[in-house]
Amino acid sequence: MGGKKATKTRAIVLEILMELLPERETAAPIKDNLLIRDVLDKYDYMDVRDKSFIKRLSEGCVERKITLDYVIGRYSRTGVGKMKPVILNILRMGVYQILYMDTVPDSAACNEAVNLAVGKGFQGLKGFVNGVLRAVSREKEQIVWPSKENMEQYFSVRYSMPEWLVHMWSERYDVETVDKMLAEFQKPSLLTIRLKETLPKGQQEQWKEKAALQGCCISEHPYLPYAYRLEHVDGIARIYGYEEGMFAVQDISSMLAVELAGIREGDLVIDVCAAPGGKAMHAAEKTGINGVVDARDISEYKLGLIRDNAMRLHPDMMEKDRIRIQTWDAAVLDESMVGKADVVIADLPCSGLGVIGHKADIRYRVTEEQIRDLAALQRKILGTVYRYLKPGGILLYSTCTISEEENEKNAAWILEQLPMEAVPLETEILLKTGMSEGSSQLQLLPGIHQSDGFFIAKFRRKQDGC
Repeated sequence: MGGKKATKTRAIVLEILMELLPERETAAPIKDNLLIRDVLDKYDYMDVRDKSFIKRLSEGCVERKITLDYVIGRYSRTGVGKMKPVILNILRMGVYQILYMDTVPDSAACNEAVNLAVGKGFQGLKGFVNGVLRAVSREKEQIVWPSKENMEQYFSVRYSMPEWLVHMWSERYDVETVDKMLAEFQKPSLLTIRLKETLPKGQQEQWKEKAALQGCCISEHPYLPYAYRLEHVDGIARIYGYEEGMFAVQDISSMLAVELAGIREGDLVIDVCAAPGGKAMHAAEKTGINGVVDARDISEYKLGLIRDNAMRLHPDMMEKDRIRIQTWDAAVLDESMVGKADVVIADLPCSGLGVIGHKADIRYRVTEEQIRDLAALQRKILGTVYRYLKPGGILLYSTCTISEEENEKNAAWILEQLPMEAVPLETEILLKTGMSEGSSQLQLLPGIHQSDGFFIAKFRRKQDGC
């Protein structure tokens, strides 16, 4: 890649980074996966290799921001915090290419960075940009990294994770666990799908054969018999069986939440924060034709996601009103549903720290104050939605985060403040995930478990609960 074409692709990446990595604290970063997707859609006419380059460099600069800034800071007399945002992002792009993209010659990374600086009107800083990047290129094998004596700073720079998050996790887990977890966040995420349990065995085998013929590498997930991991997927909608509703894209942790809820045929299940609908559709398979799943969320946009999934996976249940999709704020009580549900799935809004591997920008957007606010919101919702349960009904509380405030402390709050009792999780799944038999809670950790970071806790409404 060279010449005007190379400059154009890098100019597109720079535009993306100027949106994703604003330097003013008052500026709210846009979710990286959505922005990058929208930009690639805009330039859909471009060569697939150019689009792949844009995606890799954009995502890489976001994911490795702290590491890149550390390196820039070691080779620049101007502090990172004092640089013009355009120049800083140009340097981030150059350093990322030098350190992490073997297919790009260092000379090209340096030259194109200079071209970008000049093209953006910073002719007077081209020497500065060139000097910093040439120095990084010369000494990239001798960069002095933080000492392991300060493990939290070392992990922060090595894995590009804010130090306060490293500190929070280091207070709860040993060094080896934190190391594995942070390393896992940096690895490419595998696509996980849930093959419909109701598919006849012959159709399941046919799906495997046809998907494999399309180039998909399929492996069974060890936690659940209907979960599969896919590699070499060129567009999920192109895979055999997608349009026919034979499978759903769903992480194993999300599947475990539904599996552990113990949903039975004929149950009434309310999924109070259901978008995009993975758990609700999974629950619908469990309830069967005699059950009902109420899938709710707060906006029409989110309901659209649920509806799309429902029409693809369970059009028959939609027609028979066995899947009911409704706009509802989970924090507001629906008097008409009090005491009616067999199961309430409360997979609530959270900090999302368990899915950093999919959404790198989360690590920069979340704050300690936001975690406290989210925990309070979760308690407000939990204090409302438990009332939908019949006596003896099951509350399945889950989050996609790794935060004691949102997880274990909220589970303790449920037992202290609500007429609920803890319910042991299924022994087979606990043993597969290395947890103690009889536990009513499960904290999944990337790198330790074969899943995203996810918390699950199970409760039963007491028979005499008010």
